[in-house]
Amino acid sequence: MSTRLGYVRSRAAKAWAHLAYVPRALGLVWRAAPRHMVAWAALLIVQGLLPVATVWVTRVLVNALAAAIGQGESALTMALALWAGLLAALLVGQELLRGAIEWVRTAQAERTQDHIADLVHQQSAAVDLAFYDSPDYYDQLHRARSEAVYRPAALLESLGAILQGAITLAGMGVILWRYGWWVPIVLLVSALPGLYASACKQARSKL
Repeated sequence: MSTRLGYVRSRAAKAWAHLAYVPRALGLVWRAAPRHMVAWAALLIVQGLLPVATVWVTRVLVNALAAAIGQGESALTMALALWAGLLAALLVGQELLRGAIEWVRTAQAERTQDHIADLVHQQSAAVDLAFYDSPDYYDQLHRARSEAVYRPAALLESLGAILQGAITLAGMGVILWRYGWWVPIVLLVSALPGLYASACKQARSKL
């Protein structure tokens, strides 16, 4: 247990230290593919709100169906059919948005990789030839070229997951607020064990 906690703490400290580089990384991605970044952010916001809309529509549909059954109506009314159609459209929309986000993120990552490769090439041509005699400089240059392949995609994926999760959690909190101010807090606290379990699982895979 102490080993797991130590690993989680070290990872948290490392992540906190890397936060200072996030604005520079986002600026780099923005310069490489500004239109793709706008589309990516917009699609993530919509995808974060879709689960909230699905929960709300499901609640309305269940309440309307219960009211229709209570009134002894055997057939679905037009309103119930519309709500059911809207729910189906939301579920299909989530799948379509997932594919669209994947396509935009892939195109954005490719443009970012090309942009970083151009920057590395320009820097390599600008330095003095004496720098190539330094093993440290050559190692840094090799790392910059190799990590440019996957670092931008990993950064975008992590930030996208955080943004989408935060939007969904905030939307669920707004819906649940009407049932009591403490319900969103319980929802937030209930998510912590899952986060801890995920960190412990990663810690076991590292040991």
